[in-house]
Amino acid sequence: MEEIAPMIIMPVMFAAIAYMIRIGQEHKRLKQLAEYQYNLHRELLDKFGSSQEMLEYLESDAGKKILELAPAEKIRPHARILSSIQAGIVVGLAGGAFYFMRNLIEEAYESFTFMGVLGIALGLGFVISAVVAFALSKSWGLINGSTNKLD
Repeated sequence: MEEIAPMIIMPVMFAAIAYMIRIGQEHKRLKQLAEYQYNLHRELLDKFGSSQEMLEYLESDAGKKILELAPAEKIRPHARILSSIQAGIVVGLAGGAFYFMRNLIEEAYESFTFMGVLGIALGLGFVISAVVAFALSKSWGLINGSTNKLD
């Protein structure tokens, strides 16, 4: 049992650290995008003397293009649903492998049973969340429909 614990703990720690780095990079990217949009819109507001001038400009083709230069983070339900399904399959299969290995190494029966059941449950949770996200995205019109239904 003591020889197997590092084999389980080390990959989990590396995966957790990699996930935290990925989340930090995504946060940094979204923060930079928000700052860019803020600065662009602030400079645009400073150039107009009245709100009527600004409305006329924003309704023109040039004004529409300026607002499209820095679009907000687009909702991409397909990518999120697919990543949940992928994570569910990978984690579920890893859990199944642990559950299968419990019979091969008698000293680690309880540990592998625990890791196996946990992995299978997490995998099923990811897949179920993907199914729910798909159903909600479809009902909100984010998939095969207009993306303006949430406005």
